[in-house]
Amino acid sequence: MKICIAIEKFDPSVGGAERYCWDLAHFLAEKGHDVAITCIKAKDPLHPSISIIEVMCLRFPQALRHLSFAVMHYLKARGLPDHIHFCVGNTFYMDIYQPHGGLHRAWFMRETQRYSPAARRLIRLMKRLSPKDIVQRVMEWWVFRITRPQVIAISEMVSNDIQTRFKYPDSMIHLIANGIDQGRFSPVNRQYREAIRQRYHLDRDDFVFVFVAQNLTLKGFDILLRACSELKDRSFRVLVIGPADASARKKAAQFGDKIVLGGRASDLEKIYPACDCLVHPTYYDACSLVILESLASGVPVITTSANGAKMYVRGENGYVIPPGDVHALVEAMNAVLLTRKERHMDIVFQDHAGVFAHLERLMENHAE
Repeated sequence: MKICIAIEKFDPSVGGAERYCWDLAHFLAEKGHDVAITCIKAKDPLHPSISIIEVMCLRFPQALRHLSFAVMHYLKARGLPDHIHFCVGNTFYMDIYQPHGGLHRAWFMRETQRYSPAARRLIRLMKRLSPKDIVQRVMEWWVFRITRPQVIAISEMVSNDIQTRFKYPDSMIHLIANGIDQGRFSPVNRQYREAIRQRYHLDRDDFVFVFVAQNLTLKGFDILLRACSELKDRSFRVLVIGPADASARKKAAQFGDKIVLGGRASDLEKIYPACDCLVHPTYYDACSLVILESLASGVPVITTSANGAKMYVRGENGYVIPPGDVHALVEAMNAVLLTRKERHMDIVFQDHAGVFAHLERLMENHAE
């Protein structure tokens, strides 16, 4: 097969969608397919059969970058009629679409839930009038109303959002959840528990909640702090992994050593099993990898109903609460603190190879 993957930045270090496209391209190339990448900027691929098609686009503002990339990709893609076109967003033209970050309209409504009811309506109006939001809404409408590709949903929540908001046919939506490296994320890494705790100055007997996020605000950091205030008489600590700005540092300082700001980390596979529970009170996640990674590491989780990864949380492995609900978060954290026991994780995750093999079959069926 000849396959063209569209992504603005073909670089696995940039983000989750970029890592997904990088891994997919190399998987397909290893299988003998001809893979082309249409992008604005690319890191040199590791496989010789992956070719790069760089397009010139406006870089600023962001709205015009997305729009100009969509237009330039369309012009290039129309000249490659013998290719299967795959994209993860910010394009008009594709055969197979995987909205890696979920549905924009669903994200918009849930993300703005973090504002007070009095301010929410005005903030939503202001955001809807922003050029970036207008461009993303138009492109999303075009995909589901005009292009109408085969769609890959990475969670049941994303699939339901697409069907609900666009009345998209169920037969054109394929549930292919993200995969994880179960060789990397495993309870075996509990052997590093003491070393990790020493790194972050955590005592051996501390009950540690871990919070992992690149965007602390969107993932519910403020809600977590409010819950910690209500649980101030309980003995626990919170390890925050991710970049903290001055505002986050100031808020955390009010809790003394109860909140530990650990900064960025490249060895999450060791950090999860060094802790006792992942808390991820996100306002929106298409399917948060931190939930899958934590569960695969043998660590229970607390997340919200606005996270597509909630489909993995059942039985003893964690709690699903409404987003922005401080009281529900307090109850869930308190329940985990009261039990303080190892929990049975009876979940089977796909690895990356299994996910990409499923996608490869979908491409082959489309090419026939």
